[in-house]
Amino acid sequence: MPLCPGCGNEVQNPQKCPVCGAGRAPKASNLKKLSKGRGKCPRCNVFLAEQDWEGVVTYTCPTCHGTFFADRGLEEVLNKLRATCDPVDVQSVMKDFKDRFTRKLPDAIRYKKCPVCDTVMTRRNYATVSGVIVDFCGDHGTWVDEAQFAALADFISRGGDLLANETGKVRARIQPGQPGSAKTIMDRLFGAK
Repeated sequence: MPLCPGCGNEVQNPQKCPVCGAGRAPKASNLKKLSKGRGKCPRCNVFLAEQDWEGVVTYTCPTCHGTFFADRGLEEVLNKLRATCDPVDVQSVMKDFKDRFTRKLPDAIRYKKCPVCDTVMTRRNYATVSGVIVDFCGDHGTWVDEAQFAALADFISRGGDLLANETGKVRARIQPGQPGSAKTIMDRLFGAK
């Protein structure tokens, strides 16, 4: 199965990714709610402020500093970050992430509502292996808390995209009927303990 170039998840059609929204246009009529200052933060319930982030329009909460990226806005901002990163070696990236790989679960999981349509968003592990959970509305965009964005920037600057690509290659080699859990994939990447 092909991998989405935006998020690295397996998808039927990478041009219309149901995970990160690659190739899909937002419903423009609904985005007017945000541009008119009526969208509210899914955490604080205060109005979001429209901002320009190096040419990408975002909607940021003045209280918690979480940000809503309409459609592919998050990928556009992260692509700008990728362009500034130094090249890294796949083996050093895998060693770095093996040494740092720990799963931290929050005390309580709180599903957030999309600031555009008020529908509960889907929680996704960005690029499958980042460990950074973002909230995704398939019709409108992605909500990222301030700490999550810092973690995404760290993931990308340390070469996390390379790890995501390697994980996708391992996942593609797992035959139907074989276990394809995250543990199986990590064991194949880093060697079983």
